[in-house]
Amino acid sequence: MSIRTTYIRLKSLLPDPLREALSAINQRLFARRTLARKYGSWFDVDWRKKYHMLTEDEWKRAYNEAWKHRNNDCVEDTDAELILGALGPRGSVAEVGAGIGTLALRLAREGFDVTGVDVSSEALSRAKERADKEHLTVQWREGFAEALPFPDKSFDYVTCCHTLEHVKDLSKATMELKRIARKKVVVLTPKQKFRLYAENYHTQFFENSEQLTRAFGLAHSECREIDCIDHENEFQGRAFFYVGYID
Repeated sequence: MSIRTTYIRLKSLLPDPLREALSAINQRLFARRTLARKYGSWFDVDWRKKYHMLTEDEWKRAYNEAWKHRNNDCVEDTDAELILGALGPRGSVAEVGAGIGTLALRLAREGFDVTGVDVSSEALSRAKERADKEHLTVQWREGFAEALPFPDKSFDYVTCCHTLEHVKDLSKATMELKRIARKKVVVLTPKQKFRLYAENYHTQFFENSEQLTRAFGLAHSECREIDCIDHENEFQGRAFFYVGYID
């Protein structure tokens, strides 16, 4: 277990009032300067203050810079197994928020017909390189979750893992994910409270499973909390695993 993992695990054991008090002190006194010093000029420490005013081009540039400076697998093997178990028989999948392709490639290896979508051309370029090295066939498309470039019911399944917390408009994004799916929408997203300064560009925050369930508004769905604290190459903490059934 890494030092960071141990720290997060111990922090999670603190009483909520104490943890919130320490976080408030850090946010007020240290967080902004710490982030600026740690990441430098490419990282926008004030992202949460202005994301809703950014143009699509500005959004793309920010995420292209992020992928140039970071190497995040987004979905580890343990999460991939959960997702595979939720999907069902082999079919077509749109992986929305594909990043550098880790989950999309895993799904392709398992025999799914995969299309990976991401806002970042930098991420998609790296994903394509990885797919080519493994001789895997994946279609790569650039696009925003709020305006997916596909007709209605284009895919049997839609996956959206560690991405929904990054969208500008949650309502539009969830409508689009449902629109292009024929059978299921599978989502993995962190359990988090809002923090103005943090080491990510998160814009949507889910403190409980009901918030995520309401966001999709599907008559039939399942949502449960999972432990990702021990993960080393992605988000570390508690998360929600959601499966929505398209009627």
